[in-house]
Amino acid sequence: MENSMLKLTAKHFNSITKKDRCEFPLNSKPILNIATQNSQATRPAIVGSMKDFFTEFLATGGKTVDQWETWYKAHKDKNGNDGHQRIVAATDKLHAYLNKMPLDHAVFTRDIAEKYLLDLIINKTHYGMSGEYHSVVAAAKYFGKEYRFSTAEEESQGIDAWLGDCPVQVKPADSVKKHHVRNHADEEKTLVITYKSKEDVCFVHNPEFLKQYA
Repeated sequence: MENSMLKLTAKHFNSITKKDRCEFPLNSKPILNIATQNSQATRPAIVGSMKDFFTEFLATGGKTVDQWETWYKAHKDKNGNDGHQRIVAATDKLHAYLNKMPLDHAVFTRDIAEKYLLDLIINKTHYGMSGEYHSVVAAAKYFGKEYRFSTAEEESQGIDAWLGDCPVQVKPADSVKKHHVRNHADEEKTLVITYKSKEDVCFVHNPEFLKQYA
């Protein structure tokens, strides 16, 4: 398949601002990252499905990180828990795990644990999901296609969205450079889009793939 990467820039791309949660102590983030993974504090059963929540948020017309934070904290899950309650539960889980580690607990406090989780749940979700969303919208407009985002089952198969009947995989542009091997997309099976949110741009790597869904 001939490859002619297509660069898209469009008004659909909005600048993504991030909120500073706090100044994290030197070298604390790698430890907090490992502890978060091992404690499973950010499992969907605890904090909710970020993709499902963010899709609902976008459907309300929300865009900014402040709007996302307000929406997430107020939104109730199927168990009736709002975002404040989910964050408390995740923080309790992470802080309990940190307390079992041989660390300086004057540094790795509950407050630091909560702020780290807020950075993940609010900042990083907004950054990642917004880039994916606006890239799909820009591509749909360019190609004149209807679009929808994938279900959880479709996502597990490596499909992030659809342009008409065409499956799409969307990743940050630097994911391959960072050696995230699982992010190497199969251009024979999906339309591959990468994005640079801060530059309001995305790249369609194999636009010819769409021809079979014309």
